[in-house]
Amino acid sequence: MPATDTSARLLDRLLRSISNLPPAQIAKAEAALATARRRAEAVVEIDAVGEERACPDCGGKHRSRWGTTRTGAQRWRCGDCDRTWTGRTGTPLARVHRPGLFIEVARNMLDPDDAPLSCRKLGRRLGVSRDTVWRWRMLVLDQLKTVAPDVLSGIIETDDTAQRESRKGSREWVRHQRDSSQPKPPRLRWYEYPKRRPPQAIAKAYEEPILGVVDRAGRASFQHIVNKRQPAIDAALVPQVAPDAMVLFDGAPQYEAIAKSRGISYHVLIAGRRGRHTPKAYHLNTVNSLHAQWEEFIPLWRGPATKYLDGYARWLVARRWADPVSLFRAIIT
Repeated sequence: MPATDTSARLLDRLLRSISNLPPAQIAKAEAALATARRRAEAVVEIDAVGEERACPDCGGKHRSRWGTTRTGAQRWRCGDCDRTWTGRTGTPLARVHRPGLFIEVARNMLDPDDAPLSCRKLGRRLGVSRDTVWRWRMLVLDQLKTVAPDVLSGIIETDDTAQRESRKGSREWVRHQRDSSQPKPPRLRWYEYPKRRPPQAIAKAYEEPILGVVDRAGRASFQHIVNKRQPAIDAALVPQVAPDAMVLFDGAPQYEAIAKSRGISYHVLIAGRRGRHTPKAYHLNTVNSLHAQWEEFIPLWRGPATKYLDGYARWLVARRWADPVSLFRAIIT
């Protein structure tokens, strides 16, 4: 009997059994089906990449099928070096044994209609530890940092905002207290200042700038930059500006210097305000809206460490366009 006929018979029997389930067991069947769907979704992507790959060890193209992994992905065996591999061998997901749940983590991160859950809550929902969810999120953020911003056109708005520097997870203060020969941290911890707030001069010195760039078509980028000096802004801004674009910014002199040196059309809105004779289309409301979204988004994570700040900034914009399955495919390719 052909295998397709056997599968069809098993499916018909399964459907009849599901239709006779009592209400209490339907929820269990739905959960099992959702788990199978997640696993199949990941396996399809892994196999699609594996079909196109040569041997990751020797680069040989002579191969044969060599069973499947415990997740159901196709394993291949190289005809030249006898090594075996799958679509995710040698990728950041090589040791992720539940790739279907990884896609669920990416889906929760990138859903534009719902706020992402904390690592603890999402881990409880998926049945994994909060540390696992955090590691998977870092893989997603690393991938987002490799995506080059789109080239924006038309009317472009740009402005920068600031995030307080954070050394969350750093042990430098503890090491110095235990051993005075260890280098002294450059500042106190934020909560150690009087009234849990540092003087304004110290707060300004430890601000991390983030550059927002948007156009009227809805495309945007949000990047952590080294400082607010002209070279840093130039390196982040100019690659995103189309030759025929009109760039709007406030009165910061470094933006005007960049526009003049690069031959970019621009208009200055002093303090972000329109003058009496300024066209109504010239405003900074769109980029200010992006900054407002950041002010709502970043408190969810209780001040991420500065070394991860660029990933979090790009995460905010990726929620507008990124697809979790496409991101999964990009990570394993």
